[in-house]
This record gives sequence, structure tokens and C-alpha cells, in this order.
Amino acid sequence: MDRKRLIDKLCRHVTDASFAVRYWDGDQVNYGRGPAEFTLILKNQTAIAQLFGNIKLRVAEAYSAGDIDIEGDLQRFVRLGFLMDSALPSLGAARKAILAITSLWARNNRRRARQNAVRHYDLGNDFFKLWLDRRMVYSCAYFRRPDDDIDKAQAQKLEYLCAKLRLLPGERLLDLGCGWGALAIHAARSRGAHVVGITLSEEQLSEARARISKLGLGNRIELRLQDYREVPEVEAFDKIVSVGMFEHVGRKHILDYFRQTARLLKPGGIGILHTIGRMRPGPLHPWIRKYIFPGAYVPSLAELADGMATFKLNIVDVENLRLHYGYTLDRWAAAFERHADQVRSMFDERFVRMWRMYLCSSAAAFRFGPLNLWQIIHSKGAINDLPLTRDYMYSTMVSS
Repeated sequence: MDRKRLIDKLCRHVTDASFAVRYWDGDQVNYGRGPAEFTLILKNQTAIAQLFGNIKLRVAEAYSAGDIDIEGDLQRFVRLGFLMDSALPSLGAARKAILAITSLWARNNRRRARQNAVRHYDLGNDFFKLWLDRRMVYSCAYFRRPDDDIDKAQAQKLEYLCAKLRLLPGERLLDLGCGWGALAIHAARSRGAHVVGITLSEEQLSEARARISKLGLGNRIELRLQDYREVPEVEAFDKIVSVGMFEHVGRKHILDYFRQTARLLKPGGIGILHTIGRMRPGPLHPWIRKYIFPGAYVPSLAELADGMATFKLNIVDVENLRLHYGYTLDRWAAAFERHADQVRSMFDERFVRMWRMYLCSSAAAFRFGPLNLWQIIHSKGAINDLPLTRDYMYSTMVSS
């Protein structure tokens, strides 16, 4: 079957989308009944022929290389992939086995975890400052209204986490994966907590320490370049929080993470795990894993619950902020586009296209695909003094 006929067959499999495909020779075919949400432009016949060996990986590679283009809504194009997933050419059994083993069972030892962090988070503080909020919070925000701007939504997220933790003055908080220090700063300033934050990124550590020094919070916040497995067991914390870090732990180390959490949390202490997740276990998208987040694994809710139970971490509350991450990624993608020329001057055109695909496809995966965002409150042992309702989580949140 020639490539045009194969592409046409795949596209006709989809009934819940309206789009167009424009071929290298100028031919264009429209699908669906309404106005086209996007046009897929196939520029290079030779490159297109290579897509079908591992289409989920190679479509994104082809977009990054400029061999295909999208006019219109890139998120809706990614949605098309979810809609036609069952009709896509499948990999052979041997290739599937190799990918599964590589993705699910890769060992993120301390050396490899550090290398993985460098590849993503040490791209440069100037790069991330272009498109993150003013606090540089690189995780799902919390939207009281769909039109909240990103600065407001991230401030609401920081306060929401502190409220869920019931963080009190003088308590010791461990921030596992502290990023550029926004949560540590908020916890110290608004709640009077003493915070230890750890990161594997030297770029993040340098920027966060500078911000903390400027605010005069050095007596309340200690930041370290440290793996979560290296925090001494003799240290004890009233509260532990992890925001957007667990995805880098890896499936093979889920129990290591919860073992360490249980060791470091005081009896009766409260923790929050804020992580991307999914309903069933499965490998991360191969393109994201290869080019954006090497070594990453997105856990299922069952894997998290089982790991916590193993070390007597009692689940108190579970909330899914799936759409909040979609809104967050929309804000990031829009800011990224406003600064695309600057990003291009820092890196190159392929990098711009790669990160555009990453941000837009991630937003689509939360809206239309398998991704969720779990916030899981847990305690070390059962605690009986929590309020009977969730009202305490919202008591310090001002609606606007």
C-alpha cells in the first residue's frame, strides 16, 4: 500500500475531528464535517516513509526536524493521535519488549538521576525565565478561575499546598525537588516554617539561593544539591512535600522513595505527593522520554497507593488536578511563543520546534490523553485530628 493510501486509511478511521492533510506534491484532502482545526503538512516523501516504523516517536521527530508542519491548533493535532491510537501501525513484539524494559525498569541510580536532571533543568535559568511565572514555578498551577493568569495561579498553588499540609510556624518542612525555591520561600514567609530543600540542578540551586539571600531568608531556608536518597536518616521533619519530582524517580525506585519518606517523616507527620500520574501502569511516551525527560516514569495511582501502604504511609486525601495542568501548559506555551526568537538565538530552530511540541502535546495529553495530576496527602501512621471536611484546605484561599 502506498503512503498516501495508508495515511488516508488512518485518517478515515477518525470520526470525531475535522482537519486537512496536504501532501508533498500539493494534493490536499479534508476530513470531518466542520472547519479544519488544523492542516497537517507532509513536506518530504522520503521522511514520511520512515514514520511508520515507530510512528509515536517519529512523528514528533519529524515535526522537530521540519519534515512535517502544522497549520492551526497543534493540541488538536496531538488529540488526533489519541483518537486513532488503536489504528496506528504497531511495533513488532521484540521491539515492544525492548521499549517496555527500557522504559519501565531503567535504574535511576544517583549518577544517572543527576545526568537526567542536568539534561533538562540545567538548560539555563535565562531560558526558563522567559516563559515561566515570575516565581519560576515549573509544575502544575492551581486555577480558581479559567482566566487566572499564571502568576496568580502559581501563587494559589503554593498557598494550597501549605494549607493542605497544615503547615505551622516553626515546623520543619522537607521540599524534595525544590526547583527555584518558590515553595520554600512561600512556606518560610507566609507560614514561618523552617525549610530544607533539595535539588539535583546546579542552575536551580544557584538561582534559588540568590533569591533567598535577597529576601533575607537564609536563617529559615537551607538548600542543598542532594539526591533524595542522601538526606540523612537522623533528620526528622514535621512535613514533607514533593512537587513535580516523583516523575524522575523511576518505576524501579518507587519503594526507595517511599521508604525514605517514611524514614524522614516524624510519627503523625503529614506529606504531600504532587505528581503526574495515570490510571494504569505504562511506559512514558517514547519521544518525551528520549528528548525531554530521560529516565522519567509516570506512575499509576495503584503503584503509589501500594508503595505508601508498604511503609505505613496512610493516604488521607487524593485530588486530581488534570485540567489545571492543561491550563498551566497553555500559559507556558503562549509565553514560549512570545519569546520564540530569543529561544532560537539561545539554541536553534529544531530546539524551538521540539519544545513547542513538548508543551502543546503535554497540554493535549492532560485534556485528551492518559495523564492526570495527583495531589496525595498522606500521614505517617493514622492521625485523628484532621478536620472532618475539606474546608481547611480553602480557608486561606481568597476567591476572586
